[in-house]
Amino acid sequence: MLFLTFLLSAMKASGSQNQPTDSLFEPSNGWILVSNGTIQEVELAIRDYDRIRVNRYPGHFRIELHPQRNGKVAVRFPDGFPAYDLPNLTGWLSAPPDQPNVSGAECWITSPGNGEKYYLEPELSNPWGDTLIGASSSGTSVRVSLPETGLSEVSSSYAYKVEPEIEFVEDPVMIRVTLDTNTHFGNPTFVIDSPKDHDWRW
Repeated sequence: MLFLTFLLSAMKASGSQNQPTDSLFEPSNGWILVSNGTIQEVELAIRDYDRIRVNRYPGHFRIELHPQRNGKVAVRFPDGFPAYDLPNLTGWLSAPPDQPNVSGAECWITSPGNGEKYYLEPELSNPWGDTLIGASSSGTSVRVSLPETGLSEVSSSYAYKVEPEIEFVEDPVMIRVTLDTNTHFGNPTFVIDSPKDHDWRW
């Protein structure tokens, strides 16, 4: 997917001088559900994502992988997660390079800026693979442009998908990642910041 090229470029451009965690950073809350892929394949895909990150203001986060009885994998963030990375990791887990069996990711994310809750999934009609679509819990249809995480309302109607119950296991696979907490790029508070019906093709 061309989205992966853009994601790699954006991460490399974010800076390589490590500094303390950005004092303005607030994590988002949410989680990802991956429909296709084993625990081991999802873990490898997440580790690949972690390796490509270039972090100017590094922060450390835990990720838990909980297998579900229906074969899906719940990706949980007990420390919260950067609002930049939760949508981008969702896009990544929908078609990561070198992990062809991992796909079908969707996420729920709560904005650290205004507390709005969103359901997001890949916009399959976009051949570039660099957008997510979904809706807020209050019924606003939205699109997220990746990797910048620009958020815009859209005229098309998308439904908010109620979160399914997570089946927790006592010994989930635990992954520790280092991600950028830089609030000087992207949409760090994950609020609507782009014009309505923003066209991802331009």
